Amino acid sequence: MSTPSPQSGFTFYGDGHETSKQAVKVLQTGLWIGAVLAGVFGVIILAQPKASLILIAILLGLYFLIRGLVRLVVGIFAPGLTAGGRTFSIILGVILGAVGIIALSNPGTAIEILGILIGLSWILDGIAALIESGRAASRGFAIFAGIVGIIAGVVMLFAPIIGVAVIMYIVGIFLVLLAIIQIIGAIVLGVKAKKAGI
Repeated sequence: MSTPSPQSGFTFYGDGHETSKQAVKVLQTGLWIGAVLAGVFGVIILAQPKASLILIAILLGLYFLIRGLVRLVVGIFAPGLTAGGRTFSIILGVILGAVGIIALSNPGTAIEILGILIGLSWILDGIAALIESGRAASRGFAIFAGIVGIIAGVVMLFAPIIGVAVIMYIVGIFLVLLAIIQIIGAIVLGVKAKKAGI
C-alpha cells in the first residue's frame, strides 16, 4: 500500500490514499457535469441570439438549479469531505438552487429587473467616476469612463431587455469558455492523480 504524499491532499478533503482517490473522482465528476451544462447552455444561447429572452432565462434558471442540486448532493453524500468542505458545498448549492428557482418562477420580470439594476449600477458608477476625476492622475480618461458609464446605464434603463440580451450573448461565450476550462481541469486532475499514484 503506497504512502500518501503530502501534496496528494485537497483543501476540503482528508489526506489518506483512499480518500484522495475518492476526492479525485468527486472533483472530476463535478468538472465534467459542469462542463457539459456550461457547454450545452452556452452553445444554445450563441446559436439562437434572437431567441426569446424568456427561454434564455429559463435555460439559465435550469443551469443554476441543476448545478445547485449537484453541489448539494456532493455536500451531503460525497465521502471524504471535511466539515468545512461539506458546509461550503451545501451553502453554494442552496444559493445556486435559489437563483435557479427565482429565474424559473418569473423569468420575464427577472430579466427586466436585472437590466434595470445593471443600468442603475452603471449610472452610479459613472457619477462616482466623474466626482473622483478631479483627483485622478488621468483626469481625461476618468471623465470619459464616467460619461460612458452614465450613457450605458441610461440606455439600459430605457431598454433593459435588449441590454440584457447583449449581456446574455456575452454569457453564452463565457459559458463555452468555462466548459473548455472545466474539461481541461478534469483531464489535468486525472493526469496529476495518476502521476501521484492516486
